Amino acid sequence: MKTWTEIHSAYCVAKEGTVSKAAEVLGVHRATVNRHIETLEKQLGVRLFIRHRRGYHLTEAGQEFFSVAGRAHDILDDFAGRVRVQSSELSGEVIVTTLFPISNVLMPAFRSFRHAHPKTRVSLLADVALLKLEHAEAHIALRAGRKPENEDYVVQPYCQLRFGLFAHTSYLEKQGTPRDLDDLAHHDFVGNPRKRSSAPFEAWLADNVQSDRVVFRTADALVLEQAIKGGLGLGFLPVAGSEAQTDLYQIGPSLDEWTVHVWLVTHVDLHRTEKVQAMLSCLKALEF
Repeated sequence: MKTWTEIHSAYCVAKEGTVSKAAEVLGVHRATVNRHIETLEKQLGVRLFIRHRRGYHLTEAGQEFFSVAGRAHDILDDFAGRVRVQSSELSGEVIVTTLFPISNVLMPAFRSFRHAHPKTRVSLLADVALLKLEHAEAHIALRAGRKPENEDYVVQPYCQLRFGLFAHTSYLEKQGTPRDLDDLAHHDFVGNPRKRSSAPFEAWLADNVQSDRVVFRTADALVLEQAIKGGLGLGFLPVAGSEAQTDLYQIGPSLDEWTVHVWLVTHVDLHRTEKVQAMLSCLKALEF
């Protein structure tokens, strides 16, 4: 490998027939090609070419060299082609972190990403803990509330996700249907009431519903949805996707204060990588 440049130049001369043509193909001066040939012949201890006015003819050793170098060239060319194909197919893991209430509505984006890039894996970490992108704990974060402030982050506004108060028809058949949002005092609720929650509807639940009326508590969005559909009580769900379900009934309008402002956050060092950009494209294609 110490003389690979010289080998490549000599192979090009043998293939093209003249130093001038080889120099043109290689994009170097003909003197450079001549120097490469002289260096290689000196190191090998044999003459590879017979020089004459019409060009360079291969010696017996040169013909053997041309055969060996040609096979090496074909092998390397095939390798380069396979690398180009592999690099065009995304693979490996993409880690996305978000809050539980948002995670449900992201599934269509993950499905699109996997369909377009079947060699990839998606890990969704839905937790109230804010994972640190600078420590490579995640590639993409969807964060709710105030805009994240970190000079190493690329922060983009993502969506305003509307939440509404929903009940399953099985609950309403037994407990009756509230006339409006002022008619909730005697109804049961499911959810995760927290006064300082980054999810505004959880803060609303803590401020406006008596603690003993929250009969089922969970921070898991999937479990919460199952609890609502199981008829345990009223609870908050994203309006997108929930209003179209015939067995769910929205109680009153969706208040502005229940809207979750969501930000797309990536680390500046990973923002332009192909996997991150591909996932961001799928996430941005969602409609809310």
